[in-house]
Amino acid sequence: MKKTLLPLFVALALIGSVALPDRGMARSSVEIQKQIDATKKKEAENAKKQQEADQLAASLKKQQEQEATNLDALRADMKVQGDKVNDLNTQIIGVNQTLVATGQQLDEAEDRVDSRDKLLKSRVRLMYMNGSVSYLDVILSAKSFADFIDRFTQLGTIVGSDKTILEANKQDRDLIVVKKAEVEKQLAQLQTLYAQAQEAQATLQAQEKRKQVLIASLDKQVKTEESISDEAEAQIVALAKQRQALNDEMKAAQAAENRAKAAAQAAQTPAFKGGKFGWPLAINGIISDPYGYRIDPIAKVRKLHKGVDIAAPNGTAILAAEAGTVLIASWTNGYGNTVVLDHGGGYWTWYGHIRENGIKVDEGDTVKKGQKIAEVGSTGDSTGNHLHFEVRINGEATDPMPYLGAK
Repeated sequence: MKKTLLPLFVALALIGSVALPDRGMARSSVEIQKQIDATKKKEAENAKKQQEADQLAASLKKQQEQEATNLDALRADMKVQGDKVNDLNTQIIGVNQTLVATGQQLDEAEDRVDSRDKLLKSRVRLMYMNGSVSYLDVILSAKSFADFIDRFTQLGTIVGSDKTILEANKQDRDLIVVKKAEVEKQLAQLQTLYAQAQEAQATLQAQEKRKQVLIASLDKQVKTEESISDEAEAQIVALAKQRQALNDEMKAAQAAENRAKAAAQAAQTPAFKGGKFGWPLAINGIISDPYGYRIDPIAKVRKLHKGVDIAAPNGTAILAAEAGTVLIASWTNGYGNTVVLDHGGGYWTWYGHIRENGIKVDEGDTVKKGQKIAEVGSTGDSTGNHLHFEVRINGEATDPMPYLGAK
């Protein structure tokens, strides 16, 4: 945006370098009029560029609103992603605990099978060392019936014990197969959860970077808008001072060329010597926003409100607060359609947010106190129909209330 406004400052510097000649070399009213016409042309060009700057600022504001909405949505997504990461970490802890328990069960089953295998192998080794003896030989070698019963009972116990051991081993071996499958499944699940957690964490980090970029973009847009507003106002004041100086020079030239018209000219644009300005509206109106520092309703930053806002219906007549000469009657940055009157003595009054086609005077016109000069609207940086009214002394805004008369 500064590149857009820079040519205007260059133009102002060039105008300033040629506009005001040495006072010792008086110019004719014709020469001064040419300079006034050139200044008007520059003002028209400036007004057009300011309107374009206003449109760009409005576009930036929309971008700000959209970026703010995007930022809110991004923060919501980040919360969802953060909750997902937390949930995955909880699942990972749970699967880890289950995996540990399954591993313990697997180890215990394998220990039991190993212990039984050792017992069976010990029995087989003993039978091998003592020679192979069948169960029938043991029974038939009984010395009495009672011995026969004892041997039969003992053999039954041995056979039952072997059967129990073998069945238990079969169950534990089957359990080992199941537990190994569970471990593999849980390891695969754990690997998947870790991958999902890493992906979610990476997404969260990318969203955080995007959030930082959005915030930086919003800050940059706000600073750009402030720059547009400050630079544009500086141009308005510079051109208005140029016009004021040219008007003063024109008056002096006309007085020198025609002394007889000096009194009439002075009557047309009398110098304001203090006192009270007239109320600038055809109705009483209500002061909806006073002069002073506030949070700007458009830019959302603290800045000086350089005048007072007087609420009034669209189309309400705006009146000249004092007799004077029209310095500005065009679009200005932030103010929308604007009229600025020069009352002499360094006093100006500003009238902003005039509706489209609502300016009723031309630059260079002389107006009387109370004369209709425009109509209330809501152009420029405005949130509703009202008149923005300022009093400036030597180009600097001051609280207008001490200068306003009764409604």
